[in-house]
Amino acid sequence: MILGVQYYRAPFPNQKYWEDDFRKIKDSGLNAVQLWLLWGWIEAKPGRFDFSDYDRLFDFAAKYDLKVVASTIAEIQPLWIFREEPGCEMIDCNGNRVISSLRLECNFGLTPGGCTDHPGVRDRMMHFIQTVGEHFKNHPALHGWDIWNELRWCVQSEALVCWCPHTLAAWKRWLQCKYETLEKLNETWQRRYICWEDVQACIRKPDRTYTEYMAWQHFITDRSNAHCEDRYRAMRAIDTVHPITAHGDSPSPLYGDNSLVTALHRGNDWEMASALDGIGCSSFPLWQGIDDATFGTRIEMVASAANGKQIWLSELQGGRASTGFKLFQPVPGVKQQHWVWTGFGCGADVVLFWCWRDEVFGRESAGFGLNGRDGMAEERLAAMKASGKVLMDNEDLFANYRPEKADAAIFFNPQDYYIAWAQEHSSEIIKKGMRGYARAFVRNALGYRFVEASHLDALAGLKLLILPHSIVLDDTQGEIILEFVKAGGTLVCESECGAFSPAGFYRYPEERFLAKADIVELGRRACLEERLDISFESTTFRLQESQWATVLPENIPGMEIMARQAEGVLAARISYGKGQIIYLGSYFGYMGNEDDSEWERFIARIADCAGCSRKISVLSPVPDKSGFLYFRSGYSGNQRLLFLFFPENCQHAELDITNIPETRFKDLYTGQCFVSVSKGRRKILQVKPTRFGLALLVSEEASL
Repeated sequence: MILGVQYYRAPFPNQKYWEDDFRKIKDSGLNAVQLWLLWGWIEAKPGRFDFSDYDRLFDFAAKYDLKVVASTIAEIQPLWIFREEPGCEMIDCNGNRVISSLRLECNFGLTPGGCTDHPGVRDRMMHFIQTVGEHFKNHPALHGWDIWNELRWCVQSEALVCWCPHTLAAWKRWLQCKYETLEKLNETWQRRYICWEDVQACIRKPDRTYTEYMAWQHFITDRSNAHCEDRYRAMRAIDTVHPITAHGDSPSPLYGDNSLVTALHRGNDWEMASALDGIGCSSFPLWQGIDDATFGTRIEMVASAANGKQIWLSELQGGRASTGFKLFQPVPGVKQQHWVWTGFGCGADVVLFWCWRDEVFGRESAGFGLNGRDGMAEERLAAMKASGKVLMDNEDLFANYRPEKADAAIFFNPQDYYIAWAQEHSSEIIKKGMRGYARAFVRNALGYRFVEASHLDALAGLKLLILPHSIVLDDTQGEIILEFVKAGGTLVCESECGAFSPAGFYRYPEERFLAKADIVELGRRACLEERLDISFESTTFRLQESQWATVLPENIPGMEIMARQAEGVLAARISYGKGQIIYLGSYFGYMGNEDDSEWERFIARIADCAGCSRKISVLSPVPDKSGFLYFRSGYSGNQRLLFLFFPENCQHAELDITNIPETRFKDLYTGQCFVSVSKGRRKILQVKPTRFGLALLVSEEASL
């Protein structure tokens, strides 16, 4: 188990601090450091690799029994790249050559540098990665490789990239691989191309035909996936032992709101994880306004993509953020420990803070230091030492811990992001719908995961599948989802589900996959301004429509009407095979972004109706606008672990543990015991926070 901190981004910090810092890092309960190995710095002269500073740092790490996570920053390219590989610059969508420069948080090297579709740039980059691997693979301090930091490749380009001849050639190869023949592409795109050269890439302006836009974005995503795999293979050919992962600055479902990059330009975590040994993400909660529910959602996304491989919290906020003349709130130790244990409670293998000392580069100067000067470093390090001791004293327990596998899931389809971005240069509307459902699960202490559209084998074992704002589906995906329902699953879908093909063509309601279940919408209608009543399982919920409403006719076989609106049925439950489809004729998931109690109760009732496992229920505190009890559970061997995160000013929680065999739990911070009590037929566990607003509990008896 790794609990560490980013330390070196050459040439910061100055060498005079190194040994004393490493000693203090070890004393603070941390057991690892992360080092940025920058291509532009290490190979400042072509063919000459200078590792002298890194050698000293690796040796200090070994001296103080710290492991090293080595980040190969190949995207910070050498200053000589354009001299050695003339004509390798990226070309933007306006036909302009991209001018590379220093990056704001680096002191030496070029960004974005030469295009990695250029064979010379690619070969030199892979040679750098392999040279680094050869140099450090046998060092006793090495823990593993972060092969691509935040999946950056086009930072500081001022328009969409890349339209260089090498990328356009890759685009044509991608199309030919996907469609095989020009006739097949013409059939899918409804075109009359006479040669591959006529197939255009997307252009800068939004609100054009969706087809090229969506295909181009898909290509760019796949291009990043392939580049990540190239980096992995280059390192794996040299180092056959240590884990190799990568991470984005957010999980892939939370991308897509930047008009300067396509929706998932940095790749798809699910595809990357299949090629890597794990996947991770960065999170800066107090800087980026990420609350506990959203933070939990981020880790669930990464864990779902990892699918049993390693989960890394690759950059977690260390100290107060600082950007230019803006000052953000300091980071309390209590809040930080919630992030740490949320990560481990979700199954993380590695937690790394950014960073140890306050930054010295550009607009990030004077910020982010775990040991920084925001007035809370002493408190943070004391809390870290206490948690580090718990982690190390129970290393086998946590190393073998696995969260309980949920039987409810939320659907993530990149094609939804592509079509939204093609229309508006932002996919925020899709992300917002997904977040609303995810937050309801987190705040209700309900287990859930994410299922990616190209990995529908993950439907096995599910009882509930939610398709939030899922307007794009291909025929095969629709068939698989209906088979899931027919076999006994519960499907929740919103308005115009599957209304578009992956080629961006609108389907009439009778042409969509739901028509096979007799669900054929009558068309779009204006939303009501006030909330409406939706009746489900003998309970009425006051919910709010968004965007538009689509209604159904009232004569669908096996339909239970949940809500009507003007011309038809707005919400209904329809039997299909052994399962059921819960149809919501608008986009209600947006309510979840407001922590709406009616919405949260509605989702909990759906999960219960679907038969989703709820072995442990939180009876109190009840989630409200002021907070909620975040809760995680799982097993290590035959012992159950409970992670409880109390909201501020809450000193008591009650859990219904009737459905589990355990009765006695010990807190890992204090050794305090909590024993269940009987209340009628129920078995209740009353828990108080022990340290840092947390309770980390392990069952004292072996589970049956």
